[in-house]
Amino acid sequence: LKRNRGAYAGPGDGRCAWGHRARAEAVRLHRRPHRSTMASGEGTAEVDIGGPIEPQIYKQCGSNKRNIPEAIFIEKVSELCGRHTSKEVVSKLQELYSKYQYMQSSLAAQRASLKTKLPDIVTALETVSHLAERRNSAKEGEVNTYTYQLSENIYTRAEVPPTNVVCLWLGASCMLEYTLEEALDLLRANEENARTTLKTLDEDMAFLREQITTTEVNIARAHNFGVRQRQESQGQEQGRQSQPQATTPAKALAPVPEQAPQGGTGPGGSYTWKQEREEVEVTVPVPQDAVKSEVKVTVLADALRVERLGSVLLEGALWRRCSPSGSTWTLNSGRIEISLEKADPEPWQSLFEA
Repeated sequence: LKRNRGAYAGPGDGRCAWGHRARAEAVRLHRRPHRSTMASGEGTAEVDIGGPIEPQIYKQCGSNKRNIPEAIFIEKVSELCGRHTSKEVVSKLQELYSKYQYMQSSLAAQRASLKTKLPDIVTALETVSHLAERRNSAKEGEVNTYTYQLSENIYTRAEVPPTNVVCLWLGASCMLEYTLEEALDLLRANEENARTTLKTLDEDMAFLREQITTTEVNIARAHNFGVRQRQESQGQEQGRQSQPQATTPAKALAPVPEQAPQGGTGPGGSYTWKQEREEVEVTVPVPQDAVKSEVKVTVLADALRVERLGSVLLEGALWRRCSPSGSTWTLNSGRIEISLEKADPEPWQSLFEA
């Protein structure tokens, strides 16, 4: 990235907030040879669905100076999840989503800092312009009277003869003397650079919001596809079990151990849950107008907590331990769907401890 080499070098001077590790990973993946098929403004490229997941969910975009990767809308989720498990795809998408969120917060902080410093630059420019104007119009022997701040809530007056120099703070307790013309040129350049940087930040944040939205949609579609896959697999398994099997009457059948429940419903229908060999799915109903920003889901190794607008909808200690890194959740049509990855494949007797 080219740093802004203007006089203004405060926050928002063009530094990339994507993070060294994230940017290095993006560059490494960008340089890796692969084939993909995706719609773009420059034509169509071929995608190898069996290759790495990363080049199929985002690509390097040269239209922004910060090299923010552009999220690719996954049109054929079945093909991508056919070569990779839906859990792997969702995990990579969530990793990309977290990087987008980190960069969005960093750019927002830079923008807030720049919006704070810009008025100071404008005020300094107006002050120096006033000094230059009074110098040009001053008569011989004339003295100007100014009121200035001595300390907080304390102001005093000073008589100052027309001058051709002014001192400007550069930061870090450093002040430098300039002629009025040099100070005017410097401050004007600072103001122009600050406004240009602010405009660039606004454009980058708008671009980021689009990528975050696309990634959220991809996460929901990949997660829902995985749910459908598991439901179909479970239905086929139940169909096989329901088929009559030949028995041997000469041998006595061994006692069948009591099986763990496949799922259940919480008190008052506050939640439903079902399990498979490697994961547990929890569904929590919410109003149809609920949005993702209102929901907070906390998955710990031995506990689960679901909140909406500060109100706890579900909380408890899990029956067995789960893997938080492999667990996901999404908001879909008035319900929160949580997928908990079991730490071990043992069946759960209940969602929460008694």
